[in-house]
Amino acid sequence: MNSGIQKAIQLLKQENEALKEENEALQTYMESMAALYRATRTIASQDNLMKLLDEILYQAIVIIRADHGSLLLVDDETDELVFVMVHGDYRQSLQGYRMKSDQGIAGWVVQHGEPLIVNHARFDPRFSSEVDRTFGLTTRKILAVPLTYADRTLGVIELVNKQDGSDFTDSDATILGLLGIFAAISLDQLDRKLEEEEKAAETTKTT
Repeated sequence: MNSGIQKAIQLLKQENEALKEENEALQTYMESMAALYRATRTIASQDNLMKLLDEILYQAIVIIRADHGSLLLVDDETDELVFVMVHGDYRQSLQGYRMKSDQGIAGWVVQHGEPLIVNHARFDPRFSSEVDRTFGLTTRKILAVPLTYADRTLGVIELVNKQDGSDFTDSDATILGLLGIFAAISLDQLDRKLEEEEKAAETTKTT
């Protein structure tokens, strides 16, 4: 067999392998989109806004197959990020924890209003090890998206580590971004609801 035929066979093998990888990636993406559709139907059925936000975080972890995840909100009065909702092994200890609004990957996402994939957290200068040291976590990979509504960043959804050890991908970021839109709308509705309740309470006091 001459070298020309060998090169042609090798090229065909490489092309077939590339097509196989593309098909697997497409299949994974389609499965994720189907899961996302099911998730949005579940989310849309939640009447309580806090339960809705909790469901959004849960569905994000399930669909993207992350180890654990958090929903952090900006506290404008203290200029801090608060872990409002947490799913995973550290739910009880981490929920309610506060950190500076510009700290770590979550802080960077809030400050810049952009999603971020960090698959080598320990080597990224934006990563803060404070939470890991405090709670005994081992953060290797992070995917975070801002919760933005009407040009205002209300918080961030952050997923940590993939269950199979693989990297977070652009497809994961797209899916989490879509769920983040639902979360941001829900947060805006919750803010409006609280404002209306406060106004109603003040009116009652003055009458």
